[in-house]
Amino acid sequence: MMRVEPRETIDIQRWKLRDAARQLEAQFLHQLLRAMRRTIVRTQSSYAVQMYTDMTDEALARQLAQSDQFGLGKLVYEKLSPYVQTLETVLGGNENEQT
Repeated sequence: MMRVEPRETIDIQRWKLRDAARQLEAQFLHQLLRAMRRTIVRTQSSYAVQMYTDMTDEALARQLAQSDQFGLGKLVYEKLSPYVQTLETVLGGNENEQT
């Protein structure tokens, strides 16, 4: 989850937003890979094999999200980046009124 701390620069906020967008894309791709695996008819496999396969799919999903080839993370970032602003911009007018 993206958390904005007071006094962060816009660059840091944009970096956090990009990271959060990539994490969202990775989660989506992981769920997609998991759903695709369910369609495969398997012989009996142990819990350890299933866990290993799921962990491999999760790592693959993270790598795919980092590559920006699917574009979901990029789209989320582009749609949300106009809302990135510093706390000073948000509270700028209010701080003067309180003093």
